[in-house]
Amino acid sequence: MSTPASCNITSFFYPIGNTPAISLAQDIRPNVPADILLLGCGDVRHILFTSHVDSRNILLLSLILDDVGKKNEDSLWRIYYHLYLDQGALGLLRSQAKKLLSLSESIDTWSQSEYGSLLRFCDSATLLDVRKMWALYSSKPEGAELLQFKRRFESALQKSKDIREGISDDTSIILTGCRSASPAQLEALKDLYSLHKHYWKYGSTELEASVLAEAIHPNPMFLTLKDEAMFHYGSDPLVGFHLATAYVPLRPNGSLAVPNGNMSQLQRVVATARAEFQEWAISFRKHSKSIVVRFFIGDAISFAHTLQQKHIAGVNEAGWHRTPNSLAPLVLDGPDFMGSSCTAPLRFDVIDTSNLCDHTGSLTLLTAITPLLRNHPSSVLYAEVIVKLHNSRREILDNMVCGHVPTMSMLLGLFPVDYWTNTSSLSPGDEMLESMMGNLNSQQMFLRTTWKRPIVMGSPTGPSFGLVKMQFDAGQLAQVLYQVYLHIFRDEDYTFRFANTDLAALKMSSFVWYQRASFASFLCFIKTRTKCDWDTTMNALIQLIEGRPNAPMGMNYVQELFIYLHMLGVFSTDLLRKWNDRSERGSEFNSVFAPVVPRTAPVDEKWGDLRDWKNIPPVVCVTLKVPRRKLSVLAAEGNKISTTPVHCTLEDATSSGANRWQNIFQACQMAFGDIILSGVRHNDSFEISVAEDEDGWNGSSPLIVSFYAPSFFLLLEPRKAVVTFGIHSTPATTMNFVEELGMSLSLYDTTLDNVAEVYVTRYMPSQTRFPVVPGFAAADLMNPSTLNPGTDQTFNAVVDQQTGRIEQVITRLDITSKEYQSTLRDCKIETKIVSPCQVTVALGPTTLFVVCFPAFITEKIKTRIARKSCYIEVITHIATSSDWEKYPCFMYPVHLIRGQPVNWNLPYLNLGSYPIIDMSEGRKQKWFYVHPPLATSRREEALRTNAKLHRSLGEQIRLDFKNSILSMFFLPPEVHSRKHQVFTLCGKANDNILHVLIITSGLRLDLANRTIVLDCAILPSYTEILPSIFQFLDVLQLGTPIITEVGDAELQLWKQVLPAYIERCRTWEHRDDCEYKQNAKVPLTVDDNKQFLCTCGNGKFPANFVTGMAGWDTVSRYAVRAAFSLPFWAPYVDEFYDPAATAS
Repeated sequence: MSTPASCNITSFFYPIGNTPAISLAQDIRPNVPADILLLGCGDVRHILFTSHVDSRNILLLSLILDDVGKKNEDSLWRIYYHLYLDQGALGLLRSQAKKLLSLSESIDTWSQSEYGSLLRFCDSATLLDVRKMWALYSSKPEGAELLQFKRRFESALQKSKDIREGISDDTSIILTGCRSASPAQLEALKDLYSLHKHYWKYGSTELEASVLAEAIHPNPMFLTLKDEAMFHYGSDPLVGFHLATAYVPLRPNGSLAVPNGNMSQLQRVVATARAEFQEWAISFRKHSKSIVVRFFIGDAISFAHTLQQKHIAGVNEAGWHRTPNSLAPLVLDGPDFMGSSCTAPLRFDVIDTSNLCDHTGSLTLLTAITPLLRNHPSSVLYAEVIVKLHNSRREILDNMVCGHVPTMSMLLGLFPVDYWTNTSSLSPGDEMLESMMGNLNSQQMFLRTTWKRPIVMGSPTGPSFGLVKMQFDAGQLAQVLYQVYLHIFRDEDYTFRFANTDLAALKMSSFVWYQRASFASFLCFIKTRTKCDWDTTMNALIQLIEGRPNAPMGMNYVQELFIYLHMLGVFSTDLLRKWNDRSERGSEFNSVFAPVVPRTAPVDEKWGDLRDWKNIPPVVCVTLKVPRRKLSVLAAEGNKISTTPVHCTLEDATSSGANRWQNIFQACQMAFGDIILSGVRHNDSFEISVAEDEDGWNGSSPLIVSFYAPSFFLLLEPRKAVVTFGIHSTPATTMNFVEELGMSLSLYDTTLDNVAEVYVTRYMPSQTRFPVVPGFAAADLMNPSTLNPGTDQTFNAVVDQQTGRIEQVITRLDITSKEYQSTLRDCKIETKIVSPCQVTVALGPTTLFVVCFPAFITEKIKTRIARKSCYIEVITHIATSSDWEKYPCFMYPVHLIRGQPVNWNLPYLNLGSYPIIDMSEGRKQKWFYVHPPLATSRREEALRTNAKLHRSLGEQIRLDFKNSILSMFFLPPEVHSRKHQVFTLCGKANDNILHVLIITSGLRLDLANRTIVLDCAILPSYTEILPSIFQFLDVLQLGTPIITEVGDAELQLWKQVLPAYIERCRTWEHRDDCEYKQNAKVPLTVDDNKQFLCTCGNGKFPANFVTGMAGWDTVSRYAVRAAFSLPFWAPYVDEFYDPAATAS
């Protein structure tokens, strides 16, 4: 309902992940419990990798739990990943499915089972769906039934193969697999292509003919209950793993090291994936007592709204349906959600949306899930895009938020940390390199975005993260919202369409991401996020929408917008707000209601339509039964569109020309089935439900389509108005269907008086309320009076009227404390930018306020002081993506939260599980000469190679830092192969003071982020400890330390990032007397010759971390472990450096 309706003739089944596993907890501090929400998660790889959905996932997890003796490791791999099974694996699958069936007769019996404390269900409908699949898995067909099963399996598989052949040939390069092998993708290219072909030829990763010969039984784990769900044509078991370990030589007996043995390289790749799978399984069993996995099968957006409604109102439903193609209501009736003592989390530390943005409107998705994110610095929301629909990753980000990124992120209450800092833990260069290796017209453009909560308050115990309401002028907010409206419905503007006729634009316009209910949901969310004269804002917005030029069709959708604004409690137009006054002859709106007032006046006879209702609401639900035969054009073999956007219309049957009206409704809910009536027709209490046909498109039942409509238009023509079900017009649908259906693209139409196929009810089938979009709860937003005690604080956004972008934020501090009021009258007031998002306001020498902003600000700040009226206004300008250079040291900020350091945008690493690279044969490793330089963007490379180019101070500081850290990675392999390498950070030649000593222990693979890290010890040099380490330093000079000269500005950046490099890999706890906590700052200082790191982790190293180095045992007590990573650039701020393109 919140997304445009579509008929999915063919949908894809994703039993296997299409991206490498990630660490879901990499933003969470060590040993801190986390609540994680996975949306659009098709398989278990992220769950298993993190600990180191649905029927097949639960079955696999239960098998892992049972396999304590590791006797079934091979069978588990085959059951989950192979299309064909041997008899042993098939028998294990059937017996386990039968066992799970017996344990799950009800949700209560499952909860009491041996798996019930770990694997749980959010609702009984999910359990019912899962049991149907388990019944399929456990079945043992024979004879004709077995032949039918095999025919169904082979038919479904052949459809996938046919699509593969239609979109790629034998020379195509499988770039998805390359992603799994990063950073060694150059070496893996041919192998992964060969293995991918092998998998689709044999349905197996087994390479030995004797093993393949035994796998003759179709694996039911790759079937669904509905035949139209097709195994995705790009699936490959190997792409969900980290295959670099098959190409990067590792130290023996280390983590994930696969013995060479007598393997071919192809066998080694498969063995690498299987070894990682086994490691995950062992880790999952080990940590199973501390994990709870809850499953829900259904629509992610509906689920998120229902979770938030549970949080706010304590109810288990919110008027949503479980899926867009079902009329079953979504009710969280699982035991963890029942009663007032809800044990399931309703706020989350991590939300991962996979690549749902490829399949649904990203703004609609963010509207639903953003309120679920916990207000904490570690809390993070991930959103991915894989399908290429744009020319650049900057365009992807703009489209993800539907407008100006700073403006929209502030409205959403999110902070795009990579965007503002111009740093990324993933290498965007590797992604672009892979596209160049294959085909510049690749169908993929991968982007993973990271969103945090903004800083909202500064205090002596550290900043707080969260939200306060933003205050707007009503007209200015209307402009902001209107720009969003123009963006999401830009394809309705014929000037935009004519100006964008290239292939990419046509492809983009063929997707329908939003409809008016989506926009109404967004406005409902914004209403809870902002403070303004809301009615004035809405009146101004509607006036802008109704006056929009160049988009005449837009007015055909406006009634759907109005009714959803009314239903969601956003705003009611006069027609809807004063609906109950329509029969009052003295009403000033009598002229508006004149066409319908006489028809709704009480009469003795029965009209046999809506007029018979005693109390006609302003909005009703219209349900249309579409005969199956009318859908044949969609299911025809000539239809090249597997997902066809559809809509319903309600239009005038008696008028013509300018007086003829038509309203289009895209927010339809659909299901195949038969209608069940409840109550008397043409009555207020009349209801319907639908007995759904599980065979879907393969069944014989009619299609039931429901949509909400304004009663006014039904009453204009209560019997003869035409209801139509048709195809939504896009370039693709018009070209595909116009010849058979004509320009209207109508599939079926009838009139309101067709009682056999048209039903009018108060709500949608099986619902007793309108859907609810909760937005933010009042408790989710901080009270402005608590931000700076003694003041009331408001944030006023100032908007550019032409662009609809937030240009300024004026923060007003109304002084309420009598003491502060007295001080304000004659004290000196000073403001200072202390971070990109924080300004301090000092009232004299003793009183300090900290004002925080939800985005980066520029260095331009003004202050207005009203000493008599007792307020201070701080006027700031919102930065752009290029303004990171004004804050070069804000790369990897560490926030101090109640005395505990927290990394904000540098992932935490469990270095003990990260493989150590063996660099003894480094010359043969081509990837090593390619991957580190990718940390440099095109702009940075130009600055590095051309000293004459203008650069800001911030750009130069970052560039110097990158050059220094790259010099530590990009060493000759024979240097890396040494046991240890020593680097010194020294002042420039004029002082040559030693500031920091870096002793490497080894290079490791960071599998989660597909890069490398330098495992090392940091020995800071400062006055207090210099006598204790002087002898060690003196001896060290006799060796071969590599001296890195750093200027004062670069040294300050080093001192800012080193705490993050240390914090990310710690295995120890900070002491109660931690220097960070005592001084309330990280780092302690950036001054020379002074202690800038805490000493909590000093001397805490793994055994044999540094060996054979004279004096190390003496000085190690002053050193601390750190993990350096390559400082990649953000792909929506900078661009890829391509030497070939530069040369040409």
